[in-house]
Amino acid sequence: MNLNSYFKRILGTSDAFGLLNVSIEKAFHARSFKLFWRYWNPLYGYLLSKYINKPLSRKLNDKISTILTFIFSGLVLHDSWLMPLYYILFNKIIFFPVTIIFFCYAIVLVIEDTFRLRKNTTDDKIHVLINIVYILGISIVGGLLSAII
Repeated sequence: MNLNSYFKRILGTSDAFGLLNVSIEKAFHARSFKLFWRYWNPLYGYLLSKYINKPLSRKLNDKISTILTFIFSGLVLHDSWLMPLYYILFNKIIFFPVTIIFFCYAIVLVIEDTFRLRKNTTDDKIHVLINIVYILGISIVGGLLSAII
């Protein structure tokens, strides 16, 4: 599947101007944390799914491949440029802050998916609230963990 087809399937549009609004709106209204990440950044999602998650899941358990995909995303797509930039700007070394946060995201995603924690939740506003609490709460906890390390 090519990128435009993926965008159209996931978001209902491949229009460059509509992608950002649709992806953010769909992400926060997602009925699971797994779907949140599918909608959040469709370009990264496509690339990570095609080149990291699917190859890993052929050799490993789906839960493990999901966790490793999040770790890869945190390390390669975020921390690889954030850590040197932070050192250049603030002359301070930080160790893998986004990778730790993304690891925490992955753990919550796997737990929620495994136990189907939202299967009986039908109210859209509750899904929005849960997604906001997940993002803020996990970011804070992951940030505190990275500060400790």
